[in-house]
Amino acid sequence: MKHIQTIIFDFDGTLADCKELHQGAFRGAVESVCPDALFTDEEIEGRPTREKIRILHSKGYEFNGDKLNQLKQAETQRHLDKYIKFDVNLFDLMLALNNSGIALAVASNATELFVHRSLEILQIKQFFYKINTATDFPAKPDPTTFFDAIEAAHSNVESTLIVEDSPVGIQCAKATGCSVLEVENASDTIVQIKDLFKINT
Repeated sequence: MKHIQTIIFDFDGTLADCKELHQGAFRGAVESVCPDALFTDEEIEGRPTREKIRILHSKGYEFNGDKLNQLKQAETQRHLDKYIKFDVNLFDLMLALNNSGIALAVASNATELFVHRSLEILQIKQFFYKINTATDFPAKPDPTTFFDAIEAAHSNVESTLIVEDSPVGIQCAKATGCSVLEVENASDTIVQIKDLFKINT
């Protein structure tokens, strides 16, 4: 894709597969503060913890949202190293994209601490000119995080590709007018990006 100058990656499910980590940590926190709460993974997938809490509150469940959030974040950090592992194939891909002159960014609904620590474990943080998280930007489906990354790269929607896996992220990415690459997991990201940009690593 010769016209693409900027690629914006979601994090969970595109650069690393930590859906199970987030789901388990959230369910464990919910069981601690509101054991009667019922919800499906589909209702909360791809959403930041604060939005998940809002969804449960809208269902009529009463609990301390701040306490739930603290428990969930602590549990996520405690088990992060079990789910995030260095992947040489991912590293080589990011290096190749960076060397080709494509500007790379991350726009995630996860917290700043989670995303930055994960990128450090993956050893690819240095390849991204911008790392946007739900700590500093409205959560998707609000597209502000994407437009900020595009502006920071001095790019535009016509030359930007967004890589997403969750329904919420895909919906938000498509609303920007950018090209969107839908992936199933981190391995699929590597395969599709290499094929799209004719990269041999």
